[in-house]
Amino acid sequence: MARPVKRLILAALCLAVLVGGAVAMIRINDTGNMLYKRYKESDPYVFETLRPELALQDASEFLTINDAAELRNRRTALARLVYGGSSDRIAASYHRFSVPSALWDAAQTLSGLKGASRFYVEPGPGVLSFFYLLTPEVPQAGKALIYHHGFAGDFMQADGFLERMLAEGYTIVAFNQLGYGENSREVQCPGSIDPACEINLQFGLRELENGLAYHIEPVRAGIDLLAFLGFDRIDAVGFSAGAATVALTAALDDRIARSVAAAGILPYYLREGQDAPIGIAEYPPLRELVGMMDLFLLGTAGDGRAQMHLFNRFDRCCFRNVKGRAYEPALNRRLSDLGAGGAFTVRIDETHARHKISDWGADQIVSFLAAPS
Repeated sequence: MARPVKRLILAALCLAVLVGGAVAMIRINDTGNMLYKRYKESDPYVFETLRPELALQDASEFLTINDAAELRNRRTALARLVYGGSSDRIAASYHRFSVPSALWDAAQTLSGLKGASRFYVEPGPGVLSFFYLLTPEVPQAGKALIYHHGFAGDFMQADGFLERMLAEGYTIVAFNQLGYGENSREVQCPGSIDPACEINLQFGLRELENGLAYHIEPVRAGIDLLAFLGFDRIDAVGFSAGAATVALTAALDDRIARSVAAAGILPYYLREGQDAPIGIAEYPPLRELVGMMDLFLLGTAGDGRAQMHLFNRFDRCCFRNVKGRAYEPALNRRLSDLGAGGAFTVRIDETHARHKISDWGADQIVSFLAAPS
């Protein structure tokens, strides 16, 4: 009896190893993981197609900017919303910061990097937002890029993408969300003498006067730095929650020529489940003033300007499916009607099921940024 029992145990162990190996391969291999996520999902509206009521919705109904004059007026109103009644930028000059940090050490390991410098901006009393100037080994004239990362990590999670852009000759200014990396997470309650009273800079924006400026002014300071370095064309990529930051900055500051919102933004009418707006996208006054469709229009319109939205169709996190295709035609029609220049495009990545910018996605971004104006 001992020998059959041993054989059964050995067979069970072998089966466990095979199953474990198969599961590991599915999780590690992008193609296997994508197929697993796709075909285990019984609801066709998760990945495959839009819900009928969403597919039938006319996206142009959410565009309220109808002529060039309104385009200018809405951008002025947006500046007032961000900065207050005068719409003047706050005095948030950038400063070099040379105190060592783990993130700085990590940034200097990027392949293709000549050097990394760290700066900070103080967009509000006691609030610090750090950013990194990443200089490639072989800088290319006219190639300057803002990169803004999303929640739950820092920009080194996108090291593969950053290395690709460095290899392409881009000088990069990289940002983290407030509350991540070395950045401040809270601000003292206005008017309070209680030092324990603090407001979260992501989820308490409605409690702050000019709360959006805490997020936007650091990015504009990064644009100032690149302009000081001699770049007259600056592009931007925002990933996940960083997509909203980049979309809002591009709408406000037309020094951003081409912008990419990757895996992180949709018009309100298309948001479901984990697509729910948070942070900047959830800020009620912004939604009341422009809405997401108008925000995309403001960030795209202008001679030589363009915006691309990049989605991972089988994203295990959020912003999946092919929803971007539902509003792409409406935006381009309105841009044509306005006659103000600009082009809008959507790309759907079907190569993986992760929340990231893949190699395929990076290819699309490189091609988009290099396309003739």
